[in-house]
Amino acid sequence: MILVTCAAGKTGKAIVGALVGAGYPVRAMVRTEKSLESLKKLGVKEALVGNLALFEDVLRATENICSVYYIAPNMDPNERLNGKNIITACQAQKVSRFVFHSVLHTQVEALPHHWERHFVEQSILNAKIPFTILQVGSYMQNMLPAWGQMLETGIHRMAYDVDAPMSLVDLDDVSEAAVKVLADASYANGIFEIAGPIISLKQKAQILSEVLKIEVSAEKEALEDFLRHGKSLGFNDFTLSMMSKMFPYYDENGLVGCDKTLGWILGRSPTSFEAFVRRTAASFS
Repeated sequence: MILVTCAAGKTGKAIVGALVGAGYPVRAMVRTEKSLESLKKLGVKEALVGNLALFEDVLRATENICSVYYIAPNMDPNERLNGKNIITACQAQKVSRFVFHSVLHTQVEALPHHWERHFVEQSILNAKIPFTILQVGSYMQNMLPAWGQMLETGIHRMAYDVDAPMSLVDLDDVSEAAVKVLADASYANGIFEIAGPIISLKQKAQILSEVLKIEVSAEKEALEDFLRHGKSLGFNDFTLSMMSKMFPYYDENGLVGCDKTLGWILGRSPTSFEAFVRRTAASFS
């Protein structure tokens, strides 16, 4: 059985759905009771509530598990503690495969939530568990919450510079790659960039215009406005602090990886942003 942590989030549900669709028995670990029902609808064999920051919960979640797909909470002050708990539990339970859903460029100290995962990755390397680390780029799907607003206003707005290069990746591609990695022991002891083709906000707007047959322009949202909106949505101070550092870094450097590794794992070219837009438009029609 495969344990997937943080299974109720955007990433978790995508990974769980792909694994269940491929016929694998999945145990889903979630943070709250209200998340259990949605996971059961996805077809998980087992689901349990637990906190990654509590070792007893993690030890219980890893009991009788052969493989773990570790998704960590995003921008969490307990990053290192969570990582220590899941690694120690996997050692105690003699888990045979450990896949860490990490983030692109953990060596960048200017991105503290990336940098913290750098230390978790180091711990994994020394844990003596057959591991795979997937360093995943930003998702194309991150624009979906504002899709309807974009159609109404004709503005594709994100909180970074319109010319910043970003290696956006389709979450469906990430899920497909995760299944392949878990199914093939030859990926053990490898660290792989999971990134899509490089594209800017301005280039995205041009593709959106062409595919949707409407005029879409790119616009950078002021960081202060983004943070104010995030606070109204309930983002905690730690998350807001991380975002206040992340977007200025993107302005200057973007977040760029290489899509060749993902293409090699998939056995095909990664999904282009144009293909993603066409698929998304069809799903909304």
